[in-house]
Amino acid sequence: MMIEAQDMAVFLAVVREGSFGRAATTLQVSQPAVSERVARIERSVGATLFTRGNRGATLTPAGQRLLPYAQRAVDVLLEGAEAVRAVDEPPRLRVAVHSTFAHRAVPIVVEALADLPRSLIFRDAHSEEIIAMLLDGVVDVGFVLPATPPRGLKFVPLPADPVICVCGSDHPFRARSSVPLTAFRQTFVALNSWGHQAGQFLNELRHAGIPEWRWRECSDANTAIRLARHHGHVAMVTESSVTDEVAAGTLVRLHVRPKPRWNVPLALSFRTGDGRNEAIAAIATAVRRLPG
Repeated sequence: MMIEAQDMAVFLAVVREGSFGRAATTLQVSQPAVSERVARIERSVGATLFTRGNRGATLTPAGQRLLPYAQRAVDVLLEGAEAVRAVDEPPRLRVAVHSTFAHRAVPIVVEALADLPRSLIFRDAHSEEIIAMLLDGVVDVGFVLPATPPRGLKFVPLPADPVICVCGSDHPFRARSSVPLTAFRQTFVALNSWGHQAGQFLNELRHAGIPEWRWRECSDANTAIRLARHHGHVAMVTESSVTDEVAAGTLVRLHVRPKPRWNVPLALSFRTGDGRNEAIAAIATAVRRLPG
């Protein structure tokens, strides 16, 4: 039995609403119709997708595995419909980048395309999700943590971005000419653990006697920066993420001893066959010309 696009849309509605009944209300169909759509998918994949109970519907492990594929399938269909409708619009370029790196990647794209009219769409996603979206054709360009590119994708590395230490303008460390790592025992440390060298720095914190309850591991750089600016933390973040704030004096760069040997790499990624696309070629050229 073939799974239809509408089946996937119903599946996602149940996931989103957490209930077959609420999904039916949102979709303006009957609850039996929702149940039948989900049952069609379950028969097709040979697995139960939801655990049904008094408190609603929760995904089974099989449902969890299906979820990203269902979302990507629906996204592709929506992208196709938008492309058909946008006959008279400038060509679209869909760019995916995690929010932690957006401050660095988005200006590169915008400046590279200053003379090429494009309708730009930016999406927030992790590297592994971006690679899947590129391979599926859901996005055109991505910025990812570099590794061995999968077949069909090309990576163009950006210069490594060093991780530095900053604090707020009222932090006790602000006036020190240098700060030994052991002084971090007296403060809280906010950090964004990107890159393979992050683990080495965490080991250095342990060896310096900084207890883990003083660490604040943040999913993005903006959270770590906010903790430094307003909540008395020191933050370990990429230099590019705080350039403007350090220049403005709202954050102070600290010179830590020993100096962290921690850089965060980033790479432009696109499908190999798209390298001749005028917009993508312009972005790749801009990346290659970045000062290293």
